[in-house]
Amino acid sequence: MDRPFRFIWLLAAAAALCACTYQLQESHLVRPQPAPATDLAVLAAAFPGYSLDEARIDTGDGASLYSLRLTRPDARATVLYFGGNGYRIGVHAQHSVRAYEALPVNLVLVDHRGYGGSSGIPTMDGLRADALLAYDRLRADPALAELPLLVHGQSLGSFLAGHVAGHRRLDGLVLESSMTTAEDWTAAMRARAGFWTRLMVRRIDIAPSLQAAGNLEVVRTLDEPVLFVVGADDTTTAPVFSRMLHDATPLPAADKRLVVVPGKGHNTATLSPEFAAAMAGLIDRVAPVAVTADDAGA
Repeated sequence: MDRPFRFIWLLAAAAALCACTYQLQESHLVRPQPAPATDLAVLAAAFPGYSLDEARIDTGDGASLYSLRLTRPDARATVLYFGGNGYRIGVHAQHSVRAYEALPVNLVLVDHRGYGGSSGIPTMDGLRADALLAYDRLRADPALAELPLLVHGQSLGSFLAGHVAGHRRLDGLVLESSMTTAEDWTAAMRARAGFWTRLMVRRIDIAPSLQAAGNLEVVRTLDEPVLFVVGADDTTTAPVFSRMLHDATPLPAADKRLVVVPGKGHNTATLSPEFAAAMAGLIDRVAPVAVTADDAGA
């Protein structure tokens, strides 16, 4: 879903052209990627335990966000999911639903502006504002008001989830394939680009809006339970960065957890029993099952 190798290719091209400084702009990471409409019939057949509802969220600045809500009668919480760069509901919804199918949660997916079924031009500031708007709409929805609301972001989406956590009170947070800072990420990508590129590109200048990307400062102020998950074979946002985020989170051990999934990469960590078990634990923490008198006496 994310495209790290495009970044490496751009570094190599920059090396040939400027031999000194590479300018990392928003357009190198986020750009419009429309997709065909979501096939609800296919999704409904693949996941019959859910009710599916489409919705649109007007942003107030001319964009319209496409959202898909999947609800189930046994849900104990709702998960608001923000995908990575390139994530589009019409293409990737089955991946997301498969990760959560065995868990008792509703799932709400939102296409980034300019991606999938959403209109508008994507910018980091716009994506951050949209994430807050999507969260606020769910919090105000009477159909879901009684359930805890968890926010899950993957890769680029983890920056949006972190932004929501920094500006709203969540019941729980999931940061998947996340990163400490944009500076750390570009340094890691430069290190992977090869000797000659490293020799030629001595400096990377990061656009101001991208300098605000990353979750290191966010996790230092978290006051809700958080789950960090990353694939052990992730070469885009390596596990070391999720570990740094986990260690920087000033929460009790019971309220933060790091799961590094063996054999999984950047986009596949949630398709694992390790994620399902960790997520079940987070759900139990934010939405404990009520114990009846009969259960207590058993």
